[in-house]
Amino acid sequence: MSLFHRLVAGVAVLLLIFSIGIFAINVHYARQSLLDSQRMETSNMTQGLSLALVQFIEKGDWTSVRTLMQATSDGSFIDTLKLEAVGLEKPLVVQNPGTTLAPDWFQALISLPRLSNQREISGGWSPLGTIMLEADNSLPYNQLWKLGLSLLLWLVIGMALTLVVCALGFRRLLSPLHRLSHYLETLQIEGYAQPVASTRVQELQGITLAVNRLSARLNDQFEAQTAQVIRLQRMAEQDAVSKLGNRAYLTRILDEWLAAPEGGALVILRIDHLAEIYRRDGFVARDDTIRAIGTYLTSMNVQALPIQSARLSAEEFALILPDVSDARREELLVTLLDRIDDIVDANPLHDERVHHVRAGVMIREPGLQRITILSKADSALREAVETDQRWYVAPRESRHNERSRGDWRMVIEQALSEHRAIFVAQPVILNNGEELHRELFMRLKEGDETHLASSFLPIARHFGIGSQLDRYVLQWLSQHGHDLDCRLAVNLTTDLVGSNDEVDALIEWLRAHPALAARLDIEVTEESVLRYTDNVQRLFRVAWHLEGRGGIDRFARDLNSLPILGRLRPDYVKIDQTFFVRDDVDNEFLHSLCMAAHQIEALVIVTRVESEAQRALVTDIGADGYQGYLAPAVTLAPEVH
Repeated sequence: MSLFHRLVAGVAVLLLIFSIGIFAINVHYARQSLLDSQRMETSNMTQGLSLALVQFIEKGDWTSVRTLMQATSDGSFIDTLKLEAVGLEKPLVVQNPGTTLAPDWFQALISLPRLSNQREISGGWSPLGTIMLEADNSLPYNQLWKLGLSLLLWLVIGMALTLVVCALGFRRLLSPLHRLSHYLETLQIEGYAQPVASTRVQELQGITLAVNRLSARLNDQFEAQTAQVIRLQRMAEQDAVSKLGNRAYLTRILDEWLAAPEGGALVILRIDHLAEIYRRDGFVARDDTIRAIGTYLTSMNVQALPIQSARLSAEEFALILPDVSDARREELLVTLLDRIDDIVDANPLHDERVHHVRAGVMIREPGLQRITILSKADSALREAVETDQRWYVAPRESRHNERSRGDWRMVIEQALSEHRAIFVAQPVILNNGEELHRELFMRLKEGDETHLASSFLPIARHFGIGSQLDRYVLQWLSQHGHDLDCRLAVNLTTDLVGSNDEVDALIEWLRAHPALAARLDIEVTEESVLRYTDNVQRLFRVAWHLEGRGGIDRFARDLNSLPILGRLRPDYVKIDQTFFVRDDVDNEFLHSLCMAAHQIEALVIVTRVESEAQRALVTDIGADGYQGYLAPAVTLAPEVH
């Protein structure tokens, strides 16, 4: 119960106790007054009736006696009159009970004694008889009931008005505390924002100041930690002249690229003219040219994605192109090589463009390893140099058995339409042995063959139908997710995260399945975070409100995402093990990366852990858990499918 509700409830209880006291006191005094009045009237009525009956009793006129007794009891507060007199064989009784509006529970709660009075009828030396009068309580009960209703009505109205006034007053008085609470919630979810406004409430001024100082200090600490990670990463993976990545950087991004379900091509550039610049103009001119090339490659992007590039040697550069059509790749290569030719030899007096750059292109194929693709790209570069071509594309190894992208798309759509998708779940294990969740992976059946996600996800991404796969997964979860007794993680495609309508539909799905959303972890890739930060933030907020969690997969491929961590506040980040198992990277850099994630209370999970030695290494660095071959994926029970 909130403080506001507690205060209002406390005031309501006090008002109720106060009202009960007022009600009891007023009813008590009214009851006592009615009893005193009834007692006096009973006594006077008994005395007057005893005098009036003397003459009729002496004459023995019992008809007149009855008439007088009935007239006396009519319209008065008398319930019973009883006369015992000389000459009467049996007592003369006249009854006139009244009716009351007061309910039985009210009469039981406020009891009124039935008053009675008795007088002897004097007849000289000896009494003529006795008259007894018993009062009727109907009229006092009616008066008390009317008084109680009026008093109760005014007390209820007074309590309601008082509660409304108190609620408005409390809400106004607590508004600084509400702002402070909302600020702390925002600080926890979104990170540091503007300082909360000060308040005139003296008791909260110190708290507000302390919260502002603490949030600013945490933000400064996170920014300092982030800056240290970036500085250490540049020391370990950045070429000093071009400001591009070095060989260590290329090794890491190649391993991560080949492990991810993505397409694309590796391009190695050779610029022999750089040696001519060095011989002719010296190393300063050569370094300026290299810096210009690095600036251009850094600014180059395809489909709103920056191109990952590195400098391999004095005259060679490498870059990874995203998955595009063959025609689009040729356009990119022409633009790229023309621009670098202009940088290394911008001479407007030349009638024809002089080609100084040669390129070797190796299109990614399933199953390729880093050494293989580097070797093939280097062979393609030598072929381009020897045959004097601007670029040469290495032939595919299994081109005669290769399916076209259109055929792959038909396989995907047919498998989904015929519900020939199966699911496996791979656990994520924390260092203490607990299970964080199980990540759900889809596989497609085609006859007796099973296609892994790495085979069809690049095709889905190329055609922009990744959201179709995501919708199928969500539909499957809505039907079978309640049969699974574990926490699940779903990795969303960039196609879904990049569409506002798809994100809105996913949010509605989460709200329609709150029990399932409470044990569901929403994962997005770092690429989705960088391109669609607002949509990712919306998804994470809804997941948190439904007691779910949000995570970032393939994290730290681009360290520009580190500052966004403070805004998104994910529950965990997943980093590829290639980040941790290299010998050419200082452990301080890896430890700082983990500390930066821990600054925002995010767990660090290392993926593709293949051995106990790697697991021990990532634990020593400061990671919180692992995912990989040590905890292999488990096929879900057949009855679930």
